[in-house]
Amino acid sequence: MALNLNYAANTYLAVTLPASSSYLQTPASLSLLHPAVAHVGQVGEMADVQLVSVPKVEWEVSEAAREEILATFKKVGKVDVQEPKQRVKRGGDEL
Repeated sequence: MALNLNYAANTYLAVTLPASSSYLQTPASLSLLHPAVAHVGQVGEMADVQLVSVPKVEWEVSEAAREEILATFKKVGKVDVQEPKQRVKRGGDEL
């Protein structure tokens, strides 16, 4: 099931959890780590990669606010800020 993402309203963080993480059993509890964060769901078939969202208004308050949120999640796993990618339609002649 594809996740319905709104990059205009939110910044998304992909959190890769280690195999020993208790959050693998209850990934929705990642949202309890910071009041500005909501758990969005699993990334594809990868149970160890969870997506959380931060409202842009919270994310863009200051560099210190962003660093605080990132530091909170770096304590539980690897964190990657997700960027929207523009899809390009290829024509049949390009190969």
